[in-house]
Amino acid sequence: MKIQLSSLRSRLLLAYAGLILVGFTILVLLAGSQISAGTVQDFTSGLANQAQLVARVLKEPVEHLAEGESNQSYLQDVLRTYANQTDVDVVLTDANGRFLGSSSVSDSEINGPEVALALSGKIGTNIQNNVVFAAAPILEEGRVIGVVQLAAPLAAAQSLIWQRWLALAGAVLAVTAAAGIAAFWLATTLTRPLEQLRLAAMQIAQGDFTQQVSEDRLDEFGEVARAFNQMSAQVKNMIEEQRLFASNASHELRTPLTAIRLRSEALRNDTVDEELARQYISEIDDEARHLGDLVQELMLLSQLDAGRLQRGQERIDTVRLARQLIAEAAPETESRDITLTLDALQSVPDIIAGQIHVSIVFRNLLNNAIKYSADSGQIVWQIKGEEKNILHTIHDTGQGIAEEDLPHLFERFYRADKSRSRAVPGAGLGLSLSKLIVEFYGGTIWLESAGIQLGTTAFVRWPIDSHPGE
Repeated sequence: MKIQLSSLRSRLLLAYAGLILVGFTILVLLAGSQISAGTVQDFTSGLANQAQLVARVLKEPVEHLAEGESNQSYLQDVLRTYANQTDVDVVLTDANGRFLGSSSVSDSEINGPEVALALSGKIGTNIQNNVVFAAAPILEEGRVIGVVQLAAPLAAAQSLIWQRWLALAGAVLAVTAAAGIAAFWLATTLTRPLEQLRLAAMQIAQGDFTQQVSEDRLDEFGEVARAFNQMSAQVKNMIEEQRLFASNASHELRTPLTAIRLRSEALRNDTVDEELARQYISEIDDEARHLGDLVQELMLLSQLDAGRLQRGQERIDTVRLARQLIAEAAPETESRDITLTLDALQSVPDIIAGQIHVSIVFRNLLNNAIKYSADSGQIVWQIKGEEKNILHTIHDTGQGIAEEDLPHLFERFYRADKSRSRAVPGAGLGLSLSKLIVEFYGGTIWLESAGIQLGTTAFVRWPIDSHPGE
């Protein structure tokens, strides 16, 4: 497997390796110094224990020598035999410091701080000129009758130090190998989900929106995977919405443009009489107004998405506005024999908002009620004041809404009436735009329907003292 130094895995491995190397180097230096000091101390303590044992063994010969019952040559042989067995030098003196025997020389004078301690009845140790000394008193009923001094070269302790250093090095190598394996596993564990995300992102960039990454992890990578999958689904939905919008918008734009072009050609070629010409001019004006309304809605939707919509400061009489919208819709309702009634007997306070914004909301709701109502149907627009709000209710006796479609009606480009999506005009933006405007002014909007062919009711609760985004 080729590893690039610029990859995240390589940098993680190098970082882990550097931390492990620095950490273990410091650990080895600290532990090594402790091992060296501890080994010398253990060696010195061991030599002191040997001196104490030798003092106990030589107690009886020293007593006999003092009483003239033993000779010095015998004692010298005992010391040499012990020295050969333990690889240490042994010197024996009486309580006055007089030489009694030695394992290496026939006569020797011993002194030093360890001997002074031994003469006082204690065990003493000392290191001098790379030699470790240990002295122990020979006691008889609490009285010092002699001193045993053991001497061993410090090189003997050094061999123990090297043994412990080798053991430490072996342990460090084993731990380093284990840490390296763990670091490689950790780096792989961290980078594998990132690699999966990268591959999935590349597939999505190429247009394959079916790509999903595993969400089985319970850590931050699992959260990132879930967020990625949600993002992928949202991007897919956005693209589907764009495609649907392009299809609906092209139809919405093509129809009036075609009508305008055909009528303008007829007027230009002067192939119609004066009365039909006036009718064509009126229809061209209606179609142009329809195109203007569609462009205005798209611009308003863009401002809402970008958070750049400015709150209107106009004082609006919503009852008067309702009468104006009903008058605008009169030609269509009369031609289809639809009864449109306004129920606003009580006076309601004005609201502060943008005239265009409020008009778009209620024009969309009223147009939907008319579009989805059968001929000879009924529409009732009720307006009543509440404590802090004005409640608008627009009820129609039209085709109604299926229960499964109700939660999606305010989604962009969603058309509950898919079988009639071409027959019923509209780009699928009206309800979505209306909801954004109402919520921008702090109000609420919702739809209710008992089911297919049972009519629909639109509710808008608009605050009297409205503030954007509340």
